[in-house]
Parts: sequence; C-alpha cells; structure tokens
Amino acid sequence: MSEPDANDPVERAALPPRREMTALRQIKESAQALLEGGKTEEAWELFLSALEAVLVKNRELELLVAKLRRERIGTKSERIDPAQMRLLFEALMDQGGTHAQVDPEAEAKEDADLDRAIESAEQASADSSGGRKRRKNEPDWQTREVERRVHQVEVEAAQRTCQDCGREKKRIGVDVTRRLEYVPAHFVEHEYHLEKYACGSCKEGVTTAPAPAQVLDRSAAEASLLAHVVVSKYADHCPLHRLHRIYARSGADIPVSTLSDWTAGVGDLVVPLVERLAERVLGAYIVRTDATGLKVLDPQSPENIEIGSMWAYIGDNRDVVFRYTPTGKGATGPWDVLAGRKGYIQADASNVFDRLFNGRVTTAVELGCWSHARRRLVALQDMDCRVAYPLKLIARLYRIEHLADARGLTPEGRAELRKERAAPVLEKLKRWYLTTRKSEPPSTDLAKAAGYAINHWNALTRFVEDGCVSPDNNLCEQQLRDIALGRRNYLFAGSHDAARRAAALYSLTRTCAQYGVPPLAYFTDVLTKLANGWSMDQLDELLPHQWQAATPTLEIRQGS
Repeated sequence: MSEPDANDPVERAALPPRREMTALRQIKESAQALLEGGKTEEAWELFLSALEAVLVKNRELELLVAKLRRERIGTKSERIDPAQMRLLFEALMDQGGTHAQVDPEAEAKEDADLDRAIESAEQASADSSGGRKRRKNEPDWQTREVERRVHQVEVEAAQRTCQDCGREKKRIGVDVTRRLEYVPAHFVEHEYHLEKYACGSCKEGVTTAPAPAQVLDRSAAEASLLAHVVVSKYADHCPLHRLHRIYARSGADIPVSTLSDWTAGVGDLVVPLVERLAERVLGAYIVRTDATGLKVLDPQSPENIEIGSMWAYIGDNRDVVFRYTPTGKGATGPWDVLAGRKGYIQADASNVFDRLFNGRVTTAVELGCWSHARRRLVALQDMDCRVAYPLKLIARLYRIEHLADARGLTPEGRAELRKERAAPVLEKLKRWYLTTRKSEPPSTDLAKAAGYAINHWNALTRFVEDGCVSPDNNLCEQQLRDIALGRRNYLFAGSHDAARRAAALYSLTRTCAQYGVPPLAYFTDVLTKLANGWSMDQLDELLPHQWQAATPTLEIRQGS
C-alpha cells in the first residue's frame, strides 16, 4: 500500500495535524526511555493516559459533530439523540468532581427496571384489547370518512369453462382489490324559484314562497361553503388570497374581500358559543395558559402594525379558548380573565403570571412546567456535559408517566405511582440543582437554569400529589402552534377586530381537534342550526363535545 501524498490537498487533510504528530512522537520517545530504564509500569501508565486523552477528545468531537449536524438541518427540536446522551453521560463520569457521587450502574439498573415495567404494562394492555392488527386485505388509509363504492367484476363467460375437461367451472369465492380515487371538490349553485301569488280581484296580499334560511345577511354562501372557508384558514392555515385561487380553479371566482367578509360574519355569529366555552374553561379544575404574539395592521401606529397577543386558556376536558389583546400586558390578559380564581393554574414562570399567585389579582395555586425547566438544560447540552445527569433524571420522570399511561391508571393510581417512583427522582434532581447553584458562578447559564428550578420547586413538584395534574404545560403550547403556523402563511390580522374574531374561530377549531371532532362537518351543522333559529337556551348542545355525542356517524362523513 502506498503512503499518503503530503502534497495532495485531499490526502493531506486526512493526515494527523502536525501538532498531534509531534505530541505522539514525544510520547513514543518518553515511553522508550522509560522502558530502557526498566520502568515498564510507568511506560504503560503513560500509554494509558495518552489513550484516555485521545478517547476524551474523540468524544468531544462526536458531540461537536452532533451539534453541527443539528444546526445544519436547522431543527429546533428539543429531543435528544440517545447516542448523544450516552456521550454526555460518559464525559460527565470522566470529569468526576462533585458529580463523582453518581453511580452509573445504579442509574442504568433503575432505567432498565422502568423499561421492563413499561413493556410489561403495554403487553398486558395489548392482550386485554385483543391486540388487533390490520387484516391482509384491509387498506392502510383511514376510511371512516371515505365514500365506499363496491364494484362486482365478473369472469367472462368464455373463461368459465375448464380448458382441460370442458366442464363448467364453479364459483368458489372472491378476491378483494382496493383502489383509492380522488374526486376534486366542485361548487353547486342552487337557484330557487320562489312562486308568488296575488289576488286577481283586489290586487292586494301578495304571497311568496319562503326562501331557504340564510346564514349571513346579504350573502349567497350556504353553511357548507362558509364552513370550508373558516376551516381552510383556521385549521389548515390557508390564507384567503390562496383560497381565492383554489376556488377560481374550481370555477367560482370569489373576491378575497368577499371571503374576508364571510369569515368576519362567521366569527361574529359564533361569539355566544365561544363565550359558553369560556365559562366551562374558567370553571375547570385546572386551567392552563400561555400566549404568543400576532402582528396586526393598525393605521394609528407609526409603523402601521402592532404586535398583539393571543392568550390560550385550556380547561380540564380540553376545552380551548383564545383571547386576543392588543398588547402582551397581563392587565388585559390573564389578570382580567382569571381574576378571582382559587384553583390550579398551570403556566410557565413568566413574571406576567406572578399576580395570579401572590394575591394581587387572585390566590390561585401555581403548577409549574417541567418542559420549561428542561429547556434551559437542553440549550447547554452541546457545551456542558454536566447537564447529562439532570436531563437523564427528567427523562425518567416522563418514562414514569408513560408507565402510568400504559397501565391505564386512574388519577389516584397515578398519584400513588408518582409517590413511589417519581418522588425519589425529584429528590436526586433537587440535590443536583442545589449543588450546582452553590458551586457555579451566579452569572453562568447553568447557575441560572438551576436557580429557575429551585425558585419554582414547589410548583414543579405539585404534580406528584395529584394524579389529575400534568408535569408540564405542553398541551397549551400545542394549541399555540396553530397560531404560529397560521401567521407564517397569512402574516398578520387585518385589524384588532379581525384578530378578536380569529381568536373565537381558533377556539372552536382547536376544541374540535382536542375532542376528535371533524371541523368541516361541525361548522356546517352548527352554522345551519344557528341560521334556522337555534335556541340560545340549548347552546351547550352545539359545543364540540356534546355535538359529537349527539351526532350520528353518518352525519359526519363530510370529513375533517
């Protein structure tokens, strides 16, 4: 084999750097000198220490490669690659110091025991449910809302005779083959000819046949079309100017201004329904809240645009309500909406929520969010291997929640499991946070991460005592993703009033999503009933969870 050409730039890049080659040469010379002097043991120690240094450096480079790969992909996911966690943990063990008290074997055994418990629970659940698998001929798409047509394909008469003996063949069964066809949407214009009658003698008293109910005044749009416009924008994040082009390709050239007026009309129409939804949220055992920004056109602003806030409030039964405020100040947001509440409120540790817990606005019970506490450590994982241990413990907390889900535990059973398994993990976490905050300079990010957890420890650990409480506020953040996806497409709301109407429509679309209600069928039916004079005393029947329970399966085949 020929040696690498040092003059070739590609092969030169594969050669060890000159500094490393010099260090290796020095180690070799030192080892030879020790061996010649009869110091064999010291020579071996020299080689081992050099090998350890190489392994540590290799681990650091692997972590750097993992970091650069994530940055190149551009992902913002907080999920940690198990291989990277293993590298971080190994680097932590090599450092020793204040973290040498961690027993890797004990930690691995605890994780293995938890994995076995989860696997056993999942197997038991599968056995009890029959472990149904898809049949051989069953399609791999969801057919609950797909129209099914059965076609009988017969064998030609000439092929029903056996070519060997000449006798007629007997029918022995059928083979089922499936094909999925897409039929593009189309518009149907209904033209109603309303008969008119009048008296031929006195020429008075003209009688006209009644016209169909109208959802919006002076609008030709039926409930199904209005529902599609609303769902397209607020559930599928399609801007109205894009929807205008889609409709035009189907033969209906509807101006964007008309689509905007229809959206505004539906937003105003459903306000009483959203207010009833808000009452359910405020009366919930736990209220989760968070907010995100939204650009709004405002001619009175120097830059013609303002940054408003969409506040999300989630109730026990996953009812979702959004409230828009022109600013991010708490006085127009949670201080107003949640004033006087005494029960649980789950939120991040932003200062805007402090008055909900210190008695200035209300004396609610604060629930913390482990996702926020974990996020501060995830941000440091590429720079400081010391975060490997707390991240591993936090992951174990969520594995315990997974075990509770696999066992199908009641809130009481979940609380017992948390006391048994999660409480010891939290004790380890607390010791680590206290030790780190004490040993780290206060200005470092690691010290700030530890300080955040210690300062909110009571709120972060209340979930152990109550099985109804979630360890994080992720459910609320999931609802805000729809706002984030929407604003990337339509960029801004046309006015503050438009943003308020958007909040109302987002409330219903996200509540439908939480209950698994198909939004197109839901809005079509609800708008039709409201147009036909639905009684306000029966408004609760139109809330997504009650609508789903009262609506036969055949009525929701329009899809979601």
